[in-house]
Amino acid sequence: MMRSMFSAVSALSAHQMKMDVIGNNIANVNTVAFKGSRVTFKETFNQTLKGAGAGSGGRGGTNPMQVGLGVDVGAVDVLHKVGTPERTDNPTDLMIDGDGFFMVSDDVNSINKYYTRAGNFVLDDDGYLVTQDGLKVLGYMADETGRLKTSLEGLQIDKSAVYPPQATKPSVPPIPGEDIVTFTGNLNSDTELMDKIDTATPATNPPTTPLVPIAGKSKTGGIYQFDENQSKAAGKPVYVKENDDFNQAVGKETTVQVFDDFGNLHKIKMMFTKKSVDTGTGTSTWQVDAFYIDKSDAMLANGETLGWTKDGDGKITPATSANGFQYGNPAGSFTLEFDKDGKVKTTDPKMPFTIGTDLTDGADALSFEMDFTQLTQFSDQSTAEATKVKGYKQGSLDKFSIATNGEITGTFSNGETRLLGNVAIANFENSAGLEKTQSNMYIETRNSGIPTIGLPSASGFSQLKPGSLEMANVDLGREFTNMITTQRGFQANSKVITTTDEMLQELVNLKR
Repeated sequence: MMRSMFSAVSALSAHQMKMDVIGNNIANVNTVAFKGSRVTFKETFNQTLKGAGAGSGGRGGTNPMQVGLGVDVGAVDVLHKVGTPERTDNPTDLMIDGDGFFMVSDDVNSINKYYTRAGNFVLDDDGYLVTQDGLKVLGYMADETGRLKTSLEGLQIDKSAVYPPQATKPSVPPIPGEDIVTFTGNLNSDTELMDKIDTATPATNPPTTPLVPIAGKSKTGGIYQFDENQSKAAGKPVYVKENDDFNQAVGKETTVQVFDDFGNLHKIKMMFTKKSVDTGTGTSTWQVDAFYIDKSDAMLANGETLGWTKDGDGKITPATSANGFQYGNPAGSFTLEFDKDGKVKTTDPKMPFTIGTDLTDGADALSFEMDFTQLTQFSDQSTAEATKVKGYKQGSLDKFSIATNGEITGTFSNGETRLLGNVAIANFENSAGLEKTQSNMYIETRNSGIPTIGLPSASGFSQLKPGSLEMANVDLGREFTNMITTQRGFQANSKVITTTDEMLQELVNLKR
């Protein structure tokens, strides 16, 4: 038999395998994160007919004479080039923007690890981040303080997670410079002085003592005067007269929300009233009053009930030892001074507060300070507000997001956020050495090396693209070109077989 026939037969087998690989590449052109393969050939054995000879005397050397015996498949390589991103805006879709693999597992202890580039993950009924086949995505979970644990485990986004409340009070032990309640903004220096405002008692049924002006929002938004004597007799605050003139001396009226240890919300009405100006030194003095806002109803002089208004305010209660609400130093009094440059001049511009246990519904009494250091007094609109307030109520997990560094951050109903976990990825020294299994997954082999595990965006690790998926890296133009050359190679070697057959036929015919 002729050697050419067997060489051609080996070529047919090799080209058939190459076509198989091309067909698989094209079949997976829309498979998430699919990595295409290529086939390379190598020459097989060579029959040496004559060896090489060295030159001697006047005769030169001779080259070897060899005849090849066919072709074989040299390698089937997986090309780990990163595919094109496809934006999905699905929060659980992830793409690794560079080298690396997600780790997934199908056992409780996460010992069996598989590696995948396909980030089309979903949440199961227990909140675990899983593949389409139910394998858990591995990473590092965080504890209740947001600190990552050290062991790999299935990432779980627990919808029943809660964010415990934090009280508006100093930390224990104290943290130097900690912000509890901090006011910023301006108090208008053009505000009328208190002593220039007529605060006479009402003409009808005048009380024996002057009325105490306080901040209370009615249905028309005006300022009401509060009669202490009538209130004591009625057992609740009584508002007897709306004093529109008093508005002129109020530089700013604002509400501060604070929280106790149980997360109960407490509202405090703050009122800044301009008292006096020292023309010699330029020092301006402001009176700061505070009132506790209660949900329970208050009675107006005309018998009308003042309950919750459209802006959420309710009955306004002044500070008394009876209700446990205290402020100021001395109690019930606090003044704030500004120098001629509009800066706070008061030696200790921090106003102490106490909300007693009769107002906290079983929680401990709440004690804290409001810091007015950053306030200013200029001829401009009054904008004084509590811009930094420590504390919040308890919250339940509302939504989550995954960042480019793999951090899974939960947003709770109280507006707070907390780290829930972190996706982990693995790098290999030789990614081409991984062995493909089912469902877009790989397993490590002796030639892939052991995985190096880390966090996305960390040193040596690629970042993620949340809300995106990696498309297959198959180039259809290249595959069709390879298909043509493979077909022609197969066709040519088929021709070699038929030609060799014809030569054998002629050899057989020599007998005739």
